[in-house]
Amino acid sequence: MTPAPDELAAPLAAWLARKLGAGHVEVTDLSRAPAGQSNDTLLCSVLADGHREQLVVRREARGTTIFRSPDVQREARVLLGLRQAGIPVPAVRWVEPDPAVLGAPFFVMERVPGHVPAAKPSIHAVGWLPSLSTAERERLWHASLDVLVAVHAVDWRATHAFLLDGDPATATVASHVAALAEWYRWSTAGREFPVTDAAVEHLEREAGRLDLGEPVLLWGDPRVGNMIIAPDLSVAAAIDWETAAIGPPERDVAHWLFFDEFQTEAIGVERLPGWPDREATIAAYEARAGRRLADLALFDVMELVFMATTLIRQADARVARGLARPGTRMGHDNTVTQMLARRLGLPVPELSPDYLAHRGVPAGSPPAGTGSRSRSHPGGRDHRSTAHRRPS
Repeated sequence: MTPAPDELAAPLAAWLARKLGAGHVEVTDLSRAPAGQSNDTLLCSVLADGHREQLVVRREARGTTIFRSPDVQREARVLLGLRQAGIPVPAVRWVEPDPAVLGAPFFVMERVPGHVPAAKPSIHAVGWLPSLSTAERERLWHASLDVLVAVHAVDWRATHAFLLDGDPATATVASHVAALAEWYRWSTAGREFPVTDAAVEHLEREAGRLDLGEPVLLWGDPRVGNMIIAPDLSVAAAIDWETAAIGPPERDVAHWLFFDEFQTEAIGVERLPGWPDREATIAAYEARAGRRLADLALFDVMELVFMATTLIRQADARVARGLARPGTRMGHDNTVTQMLARRLGLPVPELSPDYLAHRGVPAGSPPAGTGSRSRSHPGGRDHRSTAHRRPS
């Protein structure tokens, strides 16, 4: 069971006192980030010998985890390498591998102030983004895409070669598909999921046909919702690096495009003026990166399977916490599997009530994802923190 924040305040304060060499440390306002399921992220205020600062604690997940082997120490190494390469990310202060301190390994980073454009059902419907002018949205979008381009330009052999685990073959498309399929089958645990089962079989048939160029450092979860935006609309920090890897840049671009479609066409929400569509995004990326992208069709399916698998794990976690009944259809029938079914020409499922509850849709409300053109939603939020999130 995940401990309550107040249970962690005292051991965290004692640990920080040792790290800071301070005589007196108080940890206050300790709370969990408002979104995210893949790791336990805590926000806190720390007073050490009269000096106050805001910190974020990333504690390794326990219990019914999203990923098979969560590893916050790996993520901390990714962040340290990104700082070295000049990418705007939160500064890692300390890494603690000993689970005895807080019940799991963790690392501490500085909290970066700013806006995080995240909202349900869509950043195009509620939250901060609609309050900006068209020109401001354009500036924010271009600054965000520039960060992705910069990540792909990092000399990963100097900073992130450890992500290959000593095996260069793991950077190929086929190896990425194999790893995705392994995680997917661990997640389904022998259960049948018709849409995603068919999608994984499709990926395994097609993966060997792609032989791409030089691999790059992959973010793993690139999107505007994983960026902290400064008042001048520049990117103050890019967050959520748990799934960073070395591989084809097309995978990150497809992930970015997935989230764009997920928050617009897939749920019947109009794209805000000043926010480029798929074709404009691909063209802008290619112009900035100085590379041509391969056909993204296979990578689109890969990222849909990736997100669908996170939903299967989140559904299992909700069952484990008593928030959904065993046999829930949330992992089968959701917006992501709808998108995947349409792409593969399969029957499109209806949205599960458990999925709608997960998305914060009140009973009786017209659900996003069924063609509604609604521009507002009572479940919308605008987070302003370094929260790690895995929206779905």
